[in-house]
Amino acid sequence: MSLSLNDHLDPQEGPKRILALDGGGVKGILTLGMLEVLEAELRKRSGDRELVLSDYFDLIGGTSTGAIIASGLALGRSVGELIEMYQALGPQVFGKTKGDGYLMGSKYDSNALQKALWPVLGKKTIGTRQLKTGLAIHAKRIDTGSAWVLTNNPHAPYFDPPDLPLGEVANKDFRLINLVMASAAAPTFFDEVKVPMKYNAKDKPIEHAYFVDGAVGGFNNPSVQLLLTALVPAYGFGWKSGADNLMMASFGTGSRRPTYDGKQFARMWPGMRGVNALRSMIFDTQVQAIMLMQAVSESIRPWTINSEVGDMSGVCISPNAMLDFQRVDVELESKPKRAKRGERLARTSIEKLLDRELDHSVLESVDQLANGHPDNMSLLLEIGRKAAPAYIGDDWPNPKFDLASWSGANREN
Repeated sequence: MSLSLNDHLDPQEGPKRILALDGGGVKGILTLGMLEVLEAELRKRSGDRELVLSDYFDLIGGTSTGAIIASGLALGRSVGELIEMYQALGPQVFGKTKGDGYLMGSKYDSNALQKALWPVLGKKTIGTRQLKTGLAIHAKRIDTGSAWVLTNNPHAPYFDPPDLPLGEVANKDFRLINLVMASAAAPTFFDEVKVPMKYNAKDKPIEHAYFVDGAVGGFNNPSVQLLLTALVPAYGFGWKSGADNLMMASFGTGSRRPTYDGKQFARMWPGMRGVNALRSMIFDTQVQAIMLMQAVSESIRPWTINSEVGDMSGVCISPNAMLDFQRVDVELESKPKRAKRGERLARTSIEKLLDRELDHSVLESVDQLANGHPDNMSLLLEIGRKAAPAYIGDDWPNPKFDLASWSGANREN
């Protein structure tokens, strides 16, 4: 029997399960490849071949492409349905440029993204009862400088405030498609998104908020903010911490540290240096989030942070673990264009995973946020599917977080 939205949100109905989804453009299809393996594992455990991730997770939150996936999953869509959407979305949105991303306007057409999302999101608001479970969307409001987290929890202070001035919009009435577009409005890739905030007596918008990608607010990996959303009373959830009470599955979009040749970086015009520095900063906030989450949790397969810290195995800086946490991702290692004379290039981790050789150009393409070519999308999906079993299986997600209704379920493959 499926849980209701109220059951998912109710702090007394525990333990609680959170799914955190990173930003990463078209690499979201890699995330979906990994989520497909997770969905299959949970279907096996439950004995329900129709189970979707909104049946299991009590809160699904994401940023940018993660917000797109989170919204679709929270609406009860299967991973397979979202894979089909992404396979169409990639070429449709990123197949044609309209600017250079700098002086000549944003590189891609926001209208194309909205058109691709419309069949799933349509006119639904974040307050719709069609959402099967908790949802959190992260964006950066650039006109006020504030980072926004919007949820469908009716206990959140701005969800439906009773003293709201006439004409102002309650959070529950924001359209999902506008919020998702706002979360995904990556600077240089898409224009900022205007969201109506106030209407006049004739129901015409007279005030707007201006949003850009949630990664600009430090939320490209939203796991830390989702932990705070679940535990800090002001957000209205009031869930319990503890490794037996709370779990989080944090899914990436493929990881590669951005590096630049120092001399070439110094010759870039200032705007380009700024953009590349921002991309590097976003990566750093992502890694820092993983490090913090592993520092306050239990993780059976911890993610390697760097050469100095290692994977933090056995490290917990809080007196007791605050949650059961697992990072699920894959390194998108590249290789030189050619081997040095007399040497042979060693296989990259991706080539080992796929058990085949890939050209340098192909390995470079898989880490591009806007390469919507069908071949690249197919390769990303394959990487996600092949990488996930290293994390997902009989022991993770931890069986102690299986739903009570699964007791005695048929677990045949």
